[in-house]
This record gives sequence, structure tokens and C-alpha cells, in this order.
Amino acid sequence: MNKRLIKLWCIASLLLLFMSACDKPDTAIIYRQEVRTNLDDTCIWLSRRSHFHDPDFYPVFNAYYEKQIKLKDFEKAAIALAELTEQEMYYSLFNPNTINQVRLFKKRFEKNLPWHQTLFVESYLGNYEVIQNNYRKAIPYFRELVRYTPFDYNTCVEVGHGYGDLAFCYFAMGDHEKALQYDLRALSWFNKTDNETAKGGIYDNLAMVHMYTKDYKTSESYFKKAMTSFRLVKDTSNMFTSLHNKIILYQEMDNPAQYELIDSAYHFFKKSKFTDESIELSLSTFYIHMLLYENRIAEAGAILGELKPLVKKLNSAASDAEYIVALAEYEIKSGKGIKDIGLIEKALETVEEQEDYQNQAGFALVLKDNAVLMKDYQKAYLYSEKLKLAENRISDQKMINKTMEWNKLHETKRKEAQIAIQKETISNGKVTIALLFSLVMGLLLVLFIVFSKQKQKKIKTENKRVQQYTKQLLDKTEEERRRIASDLHDSVSHELLNLKHAIGANINQSGEKIDSIIKDIRIISRNLHPVMFEKVGLSASINQLLDRAQSVNQLMVTSDIVYCGGLSVSDELQVYRIIQEALSNIIKYAEAVAAKIIIRESKDELMVQIKDNGKGFHVGETLSKKDAFGLHNIIERSKAIGGSARIHSDRNGTIITIDLKKTT
Repeated sequence: MNKRLIKLWCIASLLLLFMSACDKPDTAIIYRQEVRTNLDDTCIWLSRRSHFHDPDFYPVFNAYYEKQIKLKDFEKAAIALAELTEQEMYYSLFNPNTINQVRLFKKRFEKNLPWHQTLFVESYLGNYEVIQNNYRKAIPYFRELVRYTPFDYNTCVEVGHGYGDLAFCYFAMGDHEKALQYDLRALSWFNKTDNETAKGGIYDNLAMVHMYTKDYKTSESYFKKAMTSFRLVKDTSNMFTSLHNKIILYQEMDNPAQYELIDSAYHFFKKSKFTDESIELSLSTFYIHMLLYENRIAEAGAILGELKPLVKKLNSAASDAEYIVALAEYEIKSGKGIKDIGLIEKALETVEEQEDYQNQAGFALVLKDNAVLMKDYQKAYLYSEKLKLAENRISDQKMINKTMEWNKLHETKRKEAQIAIQKETISNGKVTIALLFSLVMGLLLVLFIVFSKQKQKKIKTENKRVQQYTKQLLDKTEEERRRIASDLHDSVSHELLNLKHAIGANINQSGEKIDSIIKDIRIISRNLHPVMFEKVGLSASINQLLDRAQSVNQLMVTSDIVYCGGLSVSDELQVYRIIQEALSNIIKYAEAVAAKIIIRESKDELMVQIKDNGKGFHVGETLSKKDAFGLHNIIERSKAIGGSARIHSDRNGTIITIDLKKTT
């Protein structure tokens, strides 16, 4: 009820904004593409996409360029070089000779021309570093590009591309906040032009950012906008690029429709006769993934063989990564394992150094699957951790809120601008109605807030009472455990020892039987209550528990404990019981190879974490079952000492995290 009223109040408050915004159309486009009159016949020929694959393309360019340099006509030389670099960037084919020519031009001739005639230099060199996955090296080139203020169509487009390229670099490095920031800046410049291809590219980028922040609905809406823009200008290349990225979205969502989309996109590309090696490689690797999923292993192997010369021709880090992952998936699926595992391990080290988290996730996944196939479970656990690290950086949950903040900020600024322009046209009647409606809803909201606070206070008091009762019950239980354990250890064990001495050493069999009974009683006593807990403390008791678990079970258990004694003895005992219960669950049900106990203490809080690499389980379903006593025991003990328990589990293992606020 409270949330509904808040929503109604917000709608009422926005009525005024809506009424002021609906009178005038948006006239953001101020620059339209003009026909360039400074191009001679050779430059016009170089600018046409269909000519790039002509065998005479580079000879024509070289002859023309060298002629203009000799004549010291640096403007014409720059125009020709800009057309060449635009073609290479479009097809993601960076010729080594062109790279050297651009660097030489930057060093010797760039200073002879105004800034707006040499923007292509920074754009080309930055994109070359991007194609090599050297994102940190690319960023300075793009920053140099966006330091200028656009003044016409061409400069708007170039600076917009600079911001878009900066966004892509930060996106690839896992910094989604900066990626969103620069994409929105790029869009603000492209919206001043009629360049639908550029707008579509930014929509596509925004879709990818929202995808990796788990906002799938917004991501799909941006992909739809991107396709609309590309269709308007019949941009086939970017249509395929957008389809490629939408496949990634469906894979991220684990949407079964991904395979239908892969199949249709791949065959549509083949039938189109469109020439773009990088897109062909990307769609082909997706198609191989689909074939392997459908166990069509032979077909996948045939396509991999066809792609090998194409990968060699592209000669880029990005294309190599796509092919290596596809080949590894094929080798794993064929049951023989990865042939050249050192190549992938080296590639993983490289992308880790470059902070390329997307490729890091891909390499870690195939290495983990290969380790499982080879039954090398220690390596499987290692690569699982690397995979989790990469996925966490990519899908940083904090960025969900940041994304929403940026969207709200962008929308608020737009609305404020509309209000400022149209404030004089708002009638007094509309203002009065909106204000009165807002006032009434505001009063209702205040009443419900007061009511809600009173209710929350009552619930808080009741929860505190329940917590105190639970804690008292647990303390009494521990006290009774301690008494029984003491009786077993001090009374029964001593009586058995006395009996053993009374019988005498000649009766060996009876003595051995008594020793066995004493041992069992001590184990029962220790489980009821750790004998030396109050003396040795929490950390030592946990380590003793882990040693016993490892000695009896085939489980590697490690600990990482940073604790200085900030809890009371009774609270420490509850933490010990939680770890004991979690460890028992791992041994009984998880089928895990390794587990780890982590304790971190700060000034005001204590964090306890129990991790394993077992088969995992569905948390919601398991907690709803009647026999989930162990998990409920962990949750209730956490509440009793003023903490909270979070349980995350999937096929890679289970993590139980206890957050406890210290009262001292």
C-alpha cells in the first residue's frame, strides 16, 4: 500500500513536467551530412566501400598519396589517408604499411593542418590498439580526440566516435560506469546530426553495458533501437554486428532462443554474400558453439578448418581469442581434451594483464571444463575461481544502481531544459491543479509514513524479543551440552580407565575394547562441547575442527582467519557452531574437493564465510523442504547473535556468508 501511494505521488508530481514538455517538438538535429566538395576523383574512388577489396586499391592510394606529399599538398594527402583509414577501421583490417604511414604523417605533417583535418589519425591509432586488446594504450589517443569542441557535421561525428571508442575501452576493462558515461556523451553529439549509423552504434554499445549490469529488458530495448537505425540507412555490416551482440545477450540470459538466432544469423550472412571477415569469424564461432551443443561435432570440426586461414588473415588478438576458445570447446567436446593447453594458459595470462575480463572469462571456462574432463580437480577449482573473478568484474552488481542513476540524471536534465523553455506557456490553472493534487497526495503519503514507522517500530521490538529468547535458548542448550560433555569426559571416562586398571594388563582384548569406548566417548564429548574452547579461543578451536575434518574425510579444508577476540565467549561459540554445521553439510551433501573458512574482523563488524567447490543446490527449494534443518540452524544462530546469513549456491559451489555487527 505504501509503495503504491509513493508511485501515485510521483506520477502527480510529474504531471506538471509532462504538460510543459508536450507543447514543443524536439529539434535536436542541427547538423546534416553535406556532400563533400573537396574530394577529387581519386579520393571519391577510395571512399567507396566496394573498392576496398579491389586489387588496385592500395596501389592507387600509394601513388596518389606519395604524389601529394611531394607536392606538399598535405590537405589532399590527409584526405586520401583519412579515406584509407576509414575503410580499414570499417572492415577491422589494419595494414602494417598503413600503420607506419599514419605514424609518419602524425610525426612529420600533422602540424601543417588544422585539428579538424587530422582527427582520423588519433581515431585510427586508437582503434588499432583496441583490435589488439590494448585498451589502456588506446585510451590516450581517444582522449586526445575528444578534447576539441565540434562545430559542424564532420567534427560532431568524429568527436562522437571518440567518446564511443572511450566507452568501449572502459566497457572491455569492466568499468561499466565510465562506459555508460562516455556512451551518453557520444549519443549527445550524434543526436545533433542525422547520422543514423553512428546513433545505432551507440545504442548497440548501451545495450551491451546494460546487458552486463543484468538489466536485460533495457538491453533488449537498445538493441531494437540500434536495428531500427541501421535499417533506416541499410547498413548491412552493423546489422550483423548488432545481431552478433544480441546473441551474446541471449547467451547471458540463458535464453533457449539463442540457438535459433545463431542459426538464422549465420545462414542469413552466408546467403547475403556480404564480405566482412571479422563478422564472418564471430558468427561462425557462435555457429560452432551451437553445433557442439547439438552434438554435431564433425560439422563443427569442418567449419573450424575453414576458419583457420581467415583467422591468419585477420591477424588480431580479438580474432585469435575467438578462434582459440571455439577450438578448445571442440576439443573438449570430442572427449580428447585441449591439444595445446599451453597456448590458452598463455592467452589467459595475457588478457589478465590487459584486464580484458570478457576474454578472461572465456579462456577460464574452457580451461576449467578441460580440467574436469582430465579429472584434475585442483586445476578445475583454480580456473573456477578465475572464472568467478572475471564474471564478478563484468557483472558488478553495484553498476545496476549506477546505470539507473545515469539514466535518471540524463532524463532529469532533459526535462529541466524543457521546463525552462516552456515555463512561460504553462497556464495558472494547470499549475494550481498539479500543485493541489501533489499536496493532497503528499499529505496522504505523510500519514502513511507515520503509520509505517509505528508499525516498523512494533515489528522491530517483537523481533528483538524473539532474538533475545532464541539466544537465551541457545545459551541454555550450550550450558546443558557443556554439563553432559563434562560428565562424559570427567566421570564416565575416568570410571572406564579405573576399570581398565582394575582388570589388569593381562586381558589385552578387554583393554582394547575399553580404549575404543573411551575414544568414542571423547568424540561425543568434543562434539557436544569443544573441551578447551574457553581457554584456546575461537581461532584455535576452528583450526582443530578443520584438522579433524581433513583427517577423517577426503576433503581439503583451509582457513584464512583474521580475528582478535571482539565477541563474547557465548557469541564465539555460536560462530563455531555455524561453521561446524556448514562443514558437516559440505561433507554429507556437497561432493566437494575443497572448502575454505574465512573470518574478517573490522572495528564494528565480523564477516564469516564458508566456501566449497561442490555440486551446489537450489537455495529456495532446499530451504522450503522440511528436512533442511542444517541450513535453518545456520540462519537462526546468525539471527540470535544479531547477524544475518546469506547463502549463494550454483553448479560451481556454495558460499555461506555471515555478517555480524559487534556490540562492544
